[in-house]
Amino acid sequence: NLSLRRKRGVVETCLLDMNLKIPKEFEERMKNIIPNYDAFVLECEKNSIKGINVNINKISVSNFEKIFPYKIKKIPYSDNSFYLEDDIKLGTHPYHHAGLFYSQDPGACMPVNSIDIKENYRVLDLCAAPGGKSIQIALKLKNGFLVSNEYDKKRASILYSNIERMGLTNVIVTNSDVCKLKNVYHGYFDLVLVDAPCSGEGMFRKNYEAIKNFSVDNINLCVKRQKEILSEAAYMVKTDGFILYSTCTYEKEENEDMVDWFCKNYNYSLKKLNSKIDAYTVKGLEPATDSRRFYPHISKGEGQFMALLQNNNKLDMFIDKREVRCPNREENKIIDEFLQNLDIKLNLKILNNKVFIEAGDVPNNIHVISSGVQVGEIKNNYFLPNHYLFMAYGKYFKNKCDLDITDERVLKYLRGEEIEADVLNGYGVLMVNGYPLGGYKAVNGKLKNHYPKGLRNVC
Repeated sequence: NLSLRRKRGVVETCLLDMNLKIPKEFEERMKNIIPNYDAFVLECEKNSIKGINVNINKISVSNFEKIFPYKIKKIPYSDNSFYLEDDIKLGTHPYHHAGLFYSQDPGACMPVNSIDIKENYRVLDLCAAPGGKSIQIALKLKNGFLVSNEYDKKRASILYSNIERMGLTNVIVTNSDVCKLKNVYHGYFDLVLVDAPCSGEGMFRKNYEAIKNFSVDNINLCVKRQKEILSEAAYMVKTDGFILYSTCTYEKEENEDMVDWFCKNYNYSLKKLNSKIDAYTVKGLEPATDSRRFYPHISKGEGQFMALLQNNNKLDMFIDKREVRCPNREENKIIDEFLQNLDIKLNLKILNNKVFIEAGDVPNNIHVISSGVQVGEIKNNYFLPNHYLFMAYGKYFKNKCDLDITDERVLKYLRGEEIEADVLNGYGVLMVNGYPLGGYKAVNGKLKNHYPKGLRNVC
C-alpha cells in the first residue's frame, strides 16, 4: 500500500516496489539525450545507492573506517566519502548523533568535488537545505567561511540542525530571500553555489513526488525560478570569482540552456571542471559542453548536472555588515563562571543576549539563524549553554563522561533519559568512544539530560 508506506516516511525505494513507471513524456524527451537510455531505465528499477561523508573535523578517514560497524566502500572521486553497502538506516546511530558522518547520495556529493575550493574562500551556498553540500564545503575551508542560506523556514531549521550536529565552526546559517542577500553582499564571495530548485528527475527512483509532479509546465516553472536566482547571484560574486551551478535534473532547458543564457546575459564564462571527475561523468550537451552530467547507469548514485561559471565583470566589493559587540563586564562575569569548565579560550560576541563565536561577517537586515557557533544565552543573570557548544567544543570540556558505544546508557541518553555516572557535579559533556554527543548537568551522580528534545531517538 503506497499511501500507507508514504505516511510512514518510506520514500527511498525502487520504481518496481512502487509499481510506478517513468513518465512516457519524459522518455520521449530523454531517449536521445541520456546515453544508452535502455541501461538507464534498467538502473532506475534497482534500489538507490546510499553514501556517507566522513566529518574529517572530528575523525580521520582511516580511524572512521576502523570504528564504523557497517560495510562501506570508498567513493573514488571524493577524499572522505563512501558508498554504504549495508542496507541500514543510520539516523539513530550514536555516531550519527555525534556528527561523525553525514548521509548523502554519492551523486549529490559530486558537484562540490568537481571544483577546487581554496582554504581561505568566502563561500555562499544559496539554496542549502538539507545541508550536505554546505557540510562538504565547510570541511574544505580552513581559514575561510561559509554563508549557508535556505529560503524555506522549515528547511532552514533542518539545515541548521545538520550544521550544528557536525559541530562546524565556520558557518553562518541564514533564512533569506535571494534578493535581500544581494542587497547585503555585492562582489563579495569567491564562490557561490547555486544548487538550484529543479524538476528533480535525477531523483526518480528515490522520490515518488518527482515522478508524480513531472510535467513540461513544471519544467518551465523551474526554468523561470532558476533564472531569477541566478540573476541575483550574479552580483554577489567578486570579480574573477565563480558560481557553481548544479541541479538534479536531466532537462537541457534547466541545465545547458540555462548556463548558456546566463553566460550571455551576465558576462560570465563557462570553465572546465576538475578532470578527476571525467571518468564518472559525461560531458554536457551543446552549447555548454564543458559542463558535466552524472548518470546512475554510469556511476553509482542519482542524477546530477554541474557547471562552473566565472565572473568577468568588474565589481566593487561591499557588505552591509551587522555590528556585534563584545560581552560587557557583567556579562563576562556570568559567562566566565561557566567557561571555567573548558580548556580553551573562546573569542565571544553578543547579539540579542545570545553568545556566539563569530564565523565571519554577520550580514545586516537578514534573518540569521546561526552566526557561527552558538555558545549559549544569558537569562536572568544565568548562562544557559547551547547544544552547538557541546558539538563544536565538547572535547575541551574538563568534565566528561566517556561511555563505550555498547554501554546501554548511550541509548538512554539519546532518548532523553536521565542516566547515572560517577562524575563531578556541574555541566559536562557526554562522549561515546571519545566523541561528544551533547551536554548534561550532573548532581550527585545523576546526569540531567541536556540533549535537545527535537533530536532525540523516539524509541
